[in-house]
Amino acid sequence: MDKFDCDVCCSLENIPARYYYKYGLKDGLNEPWMDYNWCNPPFDNCAKWVKKAYGEQLVGRTSILLIPVRTETAYWHDYILHNENVEIYWLRKGPKFLDPNTKQEMGVFKNALALVLFKGVK
Repeated sequence: MDKFDCDVCCSLENIPARYYYKYGLKDGLNEPWMDYNWCNPPFDNCAKWVKKAYGEQLVGRTSILLIPVRTETAYWHDYILHNENVEIYWLRKGPKFLDPNTKQEMGVFKNALALVLFKGVK
């Protein structure tokens, strides 16, 4: 996979895909996803996006999510940790994000993050 088909939860400043659902305008939680998807959801709403990625996985769609490592939560246990078709890539250092209001770079994100790959299965 050299390109994502769809960014399901993007800002217009950074779209790493051919198609996209802009967060706040077109709801990626209610739209069908494509074969290969990127998702960097709002961190305060990860559970819904992880559940959606899991549902899309069951119909053969592959997604990668950048999310906080919150292994104590139900959604990590229900959809990620015990899912044989998930790969977790633990990030050693937090990335910097852009402030959605000012578009300025913020400091390094201090909490642990992971890239979670939901491999599509049928």
